[in-house]
Amino acid sequence: MNSLDELRMFKQFIHAAEQVWTQIATSPRGKPVYTVNGVDFTPLPERYNSKRKISRIFRRYWGRQLSETLIRNLNLRLVKGKLCIPYGEIPVFPTNVQTLQLKLNQPNQKVVSAVLVGGNRKVRVEYRFVRVGATAPYMIMKRSGKEYDRRYRPPAATNTNAKAKAKAKPPAKPLVNSTAAPKSKSKSKSKSNGRQKLLKTP
Repeated sequence: MNSLDELRMFKQFIHAAEQVWTQIATSPRGKPVYTVNGVDFTPLPERYNSKRKISRIFRRYWGRQLSETLIRNLNLRLVKGKLCIPYGEIPVFPTNVQTLQLKLNQPNQKVVSAVLVGGNRKVRVEYRFVRVGATAPYMIMKRSGKEYDRRYRPPAATNTNAKAKAKAKPPAKPLVNSTAAPKSKSKSKSKSNGRQKLLKTP
């Protein structure tokens, strides 16, 4: 495969990968059926009615970690035995590839920079493609710009900061040190008292 064919393949791959989340999120056609804690939910159609099915679709394009992030940001909920999604309008995300540039070209790893357009937005995103062998398909293992796109947004930063602070907290001083000092003082006192008695003897 020459470089032009490879870039064409990555362009189609990125376009399809960027559309998957929206395809699932907009798949329900009916009105909201359930209301939980003030949020309206509607059941997903049969082809998306389990997390296993949804994960299998995402894993065609995305690595495990990114697939899990995409599923979490669908905000799925099991209501009365049916997998549901919040009912509401889904914004248009940049999914159309305008330009593409190959930045790293290794046999089983590529880094591609793409300009995506859509929804009156234009963003530059960097993708890291990895495959396990020459005959294996590529998967996107890393994607830049996650913090600016609700589909790829990581968990709340507050939880991460709290965990980091807990790890950085210095260990408490052992109790042994606090009790050791008085023992040494008592020994020194007993020795000094012994010397005074010896001096007083004739």
